[in-house]
Amino acid sequence: MKKIMFVALALLMGLASCVKDKQYPGITISNVKYTPTAVQADDEVTVTATITSFQKILEAKVVYSINGESLALAMTEGTDNLYKAVIPAFADGTKVSFYIEADNNAVTATSPAMEYTVGAVAIDYSVLRLNELNGNDKFIEIYNSGADAINLNGVYIEKDGTQNWLADNTVKIEAGGYVLLYSEDVTIDGAAQAGYPESLTFHSGLSAKKNVRIQLFTPAGESIDDFNLVDIDQNDPAYIPAPASYSLNADGNWYYADATPGAANAEGTVAVLGLEGGVTPEPPTPDEPDYSNIVLNELNGDTKFIEFYNKGNLDLSMEGMYLTKNGVEDNPIWTGDATIVVPAHGYVILYSNKVLADHPELDPIYFFDGGLSAKQTLRIALYMPDGNERDLFTRGSTGEWGQTISDVAPQSYARTPDGGDWKLAEATPGAANPATGDDIPQE
Repeated sequence: MKKIMFVALALLMGLASCVKDKQYPGITISNVKYTPTAVQADDEVTVTATITSFQKILEAKVVYSINGESLALAMTEGTDNLYKAVIPAFADGTKVSFYIEADNNAVTATSPAMEYTVGAVAIDYSVLRLNELNGNDKFIEIYNSGADAINLNGVYIEKDGTQNWLADNTVKIEAGGYVLLYSEDVTIDGAAQAGYPESLTFHSGLSAKKNVRIQLFTPAGESIDDFNLVDIDQNDPAYIPAPASYSLNADGNWYYADATPGAANAEGTVAVLGLEGGVTPEPPTPDEPDYSNIVLNELNGDTKFIEFYNKGNLDLSMEGMYLTKNGVEDNPIWTGDATIVVPAHGYVILYSNKVLADHPELDPIYFFDGGLSAKQTLRIALYMPDGNERDLFTRGSTGEWGQTISDVAPQSYARTPDGGDWKLAEATPGAANPATGDDIPQE
């Protein structure tokens, strides 16, 4: 659930009517759950989700399918952006799949699909745990500490709040056994990742030196395990980029250790730094915003927008942050104010004032000065309020900005996935970027 950042709370409450008019078109659907988790005949199933948008949600619905027939249920809005709908009861053996769709008149967003089978035997997923994470070889290992084998169908993983792996019916984990997942863009023993089973491939990268959150969920959306690395500071003398793996020791704590994919972990001796609940300091307080979590995430010269993404777990104000274009550092093209708040794992979009007429619903603060080209060399820099550069996008030869080269419209320059490496990819304003893309042409 997105929480308004405390540092801005008093201001936002005092200016409620003003803030209400300041919007951006992105929609975030999170915390999708259903109850009961073990559905029996005659059970109605309550589906809930947190749906946030700076622009009013016009419609939210659960779209569900049974026996090839697709049906829709309107969701009702409660407090704290919580939406709910009730799927009717069905007979034993009925397989029900569903997803959530939300529309705010600017974009339509959908959640990943979930499914359940009425009358299925309840599975104890609590015995599963994240066991080893490796940002060098880019794998995630799950361990079954229970006494029975488990079919993981419907179990899923989220990285930084976005689903990047969903188990199908072929994925089974033996008692005391392991399931080993690799990133789609990695090579294994020199062989291309394409040879690894799709069912065991997750669709994002994994870093050994960046903040990251990996969460394991039941098919019903209940949290099983949560690895939340929130406070990496590469300038801290104590900082250690993971030499191999983040590994779970027998004492239940995470340590740096040698990689042991698909086998019992090596016992580490140095605790993982920056882990929530570990021995390192708590995440930054609202009085000390962690600007390192805000990045340039997508730039599009066709429809002329710039998207910011917040990689962190706290909503962050962009007050005082600013953008420059093509090396003109003394004349920002945009400066944020206190009303610009990027939700945790969410987005804010700015448009060029050259397309202002195309977005009459937006406040002027959501427009930057000048254009944005899909066929010229380009330098866009994001600065923190103290004047230090936070993030940078460049295309083309250094110092020769604004020169006409190849046209990439309508695609975007996008971090793939969100917060990742810059690639050329399909435009996704206000929504998750694709997991991969093409190299950006530099001439």
